[in-house]
Amino acid sequence: MYGVQTTSDALQKFAANRLKEILQSLTKKTFMAVLLGMVMTVAFQSSAATTVLVVEFVNAGMMNLGQALGIVLGSAVGTSISIQLIAFQILDVALGAAFIGFILYFAGKKQWKHLGHALIGFGLIFVGMSNMSDASAPLRNIPEVYRFLSQLGTQPFLAIVVGLILTTVIQSSTAVFAIMMSLAGQHLLGLSAIVPLVIGAHIGGTVTTLLTSFTAKKMDAKRTAIANTGYKVVAAVLLYPFLAKFALFIQWTTGNLQRQVANAHLLFALLMVLLFLPFNTVIAKSLERALPDRAGKDTPFKFQVIDEVSLEVPAVALRQATEEVRALGKFIYNKMMQMIPEALLSGSEELVEKIAQAEEGVDWYYRHTMRFLAVLSQKGLTDEQAEESMNIQFIVKELEYIGDAVMAMVQLTTKLRRENLKVPPANWGNLDELYQQVMNHFATVLQALVQWNSQTAAEVIREHPETTRIQRNLQFNFLAQGPQKDEKESELKIEEKFRNMTLDLINLLAQVDEYIVNIAKVVMGIV
Repeated sequence: MYGVQTTSDALQKFAANRLKEILQSLTKKTFMAVLLGMVMTVAFQSSAATTVLVVEFVNAGMMNLGQALGIVLGSAVGTSISIQLIAFQILDVALGAAFIGFILYFAGKKQWKHLGHALIGFGLIFVGMSNMSDASAPLRNIPEVYRFLSQLGTQPFLAIVVGLILTTVIQSSTAVFAIMMSLAGQHLLGLSAIVPLVIGAHIGGTVTTLLTSFTAKKMDAKRTAIANTGYKVVAAVLLYPFLAKFALFIQWTTGNLQRQVANAHLLFALLMVLLFLPFNTVIAKSLERALPDRAGKDTPFKFQVIDEVSLEVPAVALRQATEEVRALGKFIYNKMMQMIPEALLSGSEELVEKIAQAEEGVDWYYRHTMRFLAVLSQKGLTDEQAEESMNIQFIVKELEYIGDAVMAMVQLTTKLRRENLKVPPANWGNLDELYQQVMNHFATVLQALVQWNSQTAAEVIREHPETTRIQRNLQFNFLAQGPQKDEKESELKIEEKFRNMTLDLINLLAQVDEYIVNIAKVVMGIV
């Protein structure tokens, strides 16, 4: 199990981004989509990871749901290819691969380290299988164990349930089949038990993805997961009356029990492709009608892009987190920053409340994005991915600071409103140049985040000294304004309040520009 997990994690780090870029063209035809599913699953050693990327492809408009379902069918065949490799008695070759992997891991460059790590995991799978096979030999002499395993051959439905439960608990169909091969190698499992166990393991491999999809926000994730499970359940029901004939056909392919396990998996996967691939478009349309897209609500308390399912593939999870940051920046720009002049000049309690609710949403985004990235950090990121995660966390924190600063600005009007006062338009007119400068910088940095463009981000940094100059001029002008001789004491107090509030606004706007500059530095890679 450790070997399977190590191989999966390492290959995913080695190939995730590259596969996404190179293999997009394979999705144009339905048959090529099946091929893509095979390649991705062999590369990732995880059909769950393949499903995550499938959903991303659909949501990015790179393929339709019918093509995505083709990839799902191909992923079952891809798992079969991995199991076929494991069925070969190549312990010596695997140990050689582990040795080469050791050299690459400790002496190779970053990308080759991941390949080396995968080879080490590949070798460990065969070492584990050899040890398991030797250790399970005495089980033949235990009557209870032998009797239970014999029952699996005479009660195929029980065998399907056992295979389903075992795969669901272990959460790795490849590891389950390695165990089955070890038992078959000691003649503890016969072919009549192997076939229903394989079918149950096929279904069990989809349970985790199916359960996870219930909390997914994207309907295509639910549709794909349901189709993935549905394909295997329907195929199992159709094949159930013919299990004996199916077993005879597998026996015809090879006399080796361990290879019969691998062949049973492969033939069942090919059967699903033949049954469902011609009808994928019809199935996709039926799923879209049965599970229509839900109308989204305009609320800040809900992720726009991030989906917990994407944690299976760190490259996808990071892309989603980056897009979520852009959405948060636009939200602050539209729902908070643009409202400042009206909120200050009107003194509207309703408008201040709207901005306060938006600020609560920003805090929610901050907490939940940080939690998402904390979970992601436990997935074993590459150095580049870890750096990208840190950059996202830094930007989210700066955006949260901007939200706090905007809230502090509008709260100044709350104090004035309690004394039945409003901000004089003339006072805000003096600040308009600074406000427009900050808004332009905010818009520019949001544009830089779209393509992670360092040149666009550099514009903000270059213009920051001009913001500082405007800030100092405003501060000097307001501090230089002294009380008029003929003003009454009450008028002097009011004027003093307006002057202090204006100075606070100047400082808060300047702080916002500092936070924007910090984001620009992250994009440029100088933080």
